[in-house]
Amino acid sequence: MLDSEAVFASRAAEIGLNNAEISTAATLSVNTLGRFAFAANYVPGQADEGPLMTLIGKVCAQDPPPEARVPLVRRLFYEAYTMANADMRARLEKRDDDPPRKLAQAERASRYTDQVARLTGLDISGELEPSHALVDLVFQMIEENQLKYIRWEQCTKRDQELMGIKCDPTWKPDSQGVIREVKVQQEVRADTSSDLRLKYALQRRSLAIDQGRLCDYDKMEKWSCILLEAYSKAPIPGYQRVTIEQIQHADMEMFKYLIKNTRGGVRPTAGKAPIETALDTALTLPEIRLHLQPLPAGAKRKLDDEDSTSKPSNMDKKQKPPSQSSETERLRRHVENLQGQLRNVKGGKGRGKGKSKKGGQLHSPIRMPAELIGQRATTASGQPICFSYNMNGCRGGKDGERCSRGYHICSKCGENHSQRDCAVP
Repeated sequence: MLDSEAVFASRAAEIGLNNAEISTAATLSVNTLGRFAFAANYVPGQADEGPLMTLIGKVCAQDPPPEARVPLVRRLFYEAYTMANADMRARLEKRDDDPPRKLAQAERASRYTDQVARLTGLDISGELEPSHALVDLVFQMIEENQLKYIRWEQCTKRDQELMGIKCDPTWKPDSQGVIREVKVQQEVRADTSSDLRLKYALQRRSLAIDQGRLCDYDKMEKWSCILLEAYSKAPIPGYQRVTIEQIQHADMEMFKYLIKNTRGGVRPTAGKAPIETALDTALTLPEIRLHLQPLPAGAKRKLDDEDSTSKPSNMDKKQKPPSQSSETERLRRHVENLQGQLRNVKGGKGRGKGKSKKGGQLHSPIRMPAELIGQRATTASGQPICFSYNMNGCRGGKDGERCSRGYHICSKCGENHSQRDCAVP
């Protein structure tokens, strides 16, 4: 508030200064309350008002100043000096439970108007207008001179605040340990349930960071576009799409890097924001881009199968990649299952009442329902698949889990869904 030109002009106009006097103060480089409080070698209560009268004469552009204008300028000086003292006292006596400082309304409106004028072609209203809470969160980072991660659910819009925020009374101890009744506002969360709403949330975060003078809009929005492009890009054959968890992890890694490389502060110096310098380097770092790479199809399912079949005695052993012999054994079991299904269709009992012999041991082929003939009967590790889940549904577990009959995975492709919902022909 002390360093805001908009707050100074607004308060000066409310007291009664005209536009000419406000413009003269700006010409004298005393266009903020912080500067105006120390523009004269005078302390309120001092007997000699000569320095103050000299300042009033410069603001009014008359020497001596008109008597009708002296009280107005003197009042503005007293308020500026009192606010400067209060701000210094608040900084020295700051406690952890103090509420965060908010952006003044005049400065908030000035920054919004300036942003609309700079970002032509972008309608900053409705879905794209960041909430006051989001802008205040960025402003608090400037006040504390350190960067914090802005979660996606914190990227709310102004329309959510206009609907009203509900406050619930609760009992909490204050800084001195006395329990008092306070009203706690329910946290408003941004909706990121769809791709479009996620795009709006990330764009609102970029706009709020720009309004907070932490980083330019185009710099932060470039990173948001990289996330959304990786999420919507079609994968190459044999790989699955980048998931929402992957881009969220990449976003967190990006902010971790920015926090580590802005330990000296985030306030812009010499017209350059420290975050912009760190962001230019972070966009090409392989440890961040690695989170946005598509994973092999079925990688998650294979890991789940390995975890379910692992024994405690093998937990401390180094896992080895599947060998050629294990892959051959898996294919052999799959062929035997298909042969058994074919004999069931033909009605033949085969060898030994539907049993096949290998190595002196008898192996019973799995009997498949007619609807699932020709599909998988077991997982890659030989675990059974629940047939009821793939035909009519099973209440024994969720997708990917295991019930008493087997795993709830697709008998066509092996993914965590029923074959009724499978896109594989």
